[in-house]
Amino acid sequence: PLTAQLKVVGPGHPLSATVGRDVVLSCQLSPTLNAQTMTVRWIRQHISETVHLYRDGEDLYFERMEEYRGRTKLSHDGLLRGKLDLLIANVRPSDDGLYFCTVQDGSGYAETAVELQVSAPLFHDAHPWKVALAVVLVTLLTLIFGLSVF
Repeated sequence: PLTAQLKVVGPGHPLSATVGRDVVLSCQLSPTLNAQTMTVRWIRQHISETVHLYRDGEDLYFERMEEYRGRTKLSHDGLLRGKLDLLIANVRPSDDGLYFCTVQDGSGYAETAVELQVSAPLFHDAHPWKVALAVVLVTLLTLIFGLSVF
């Protein structure tokens, strides 16, 4: 059961993610307890915006926001060790912002905030052939101007 001393601990700094990649929002019970019988909810800034909900030993997919369906996963093995980490697959620009990792059982509630900063990938809309051409041009210009100095 939760006690007054139980805390939920986040990373303590903003997490970074790139659009299209996966990211793990980390969160841990302190002291370490088995969280498999607890309710674990990851939410956005408002209580009604559920990103992921785990209750009664299972993930409740129907209670999460539409934009996160099929993209989040809570490690059930991690719950044994008090890890409440949430994987968000295929990060979108709209995923940027503040998340709350919450845990609750019959005797208490604890939460912590986790900030996610999403950035676009370098050359996010460049085709591979454009990147290759740019590298070849820069290399040629470096050789040409580098040789003319001598």
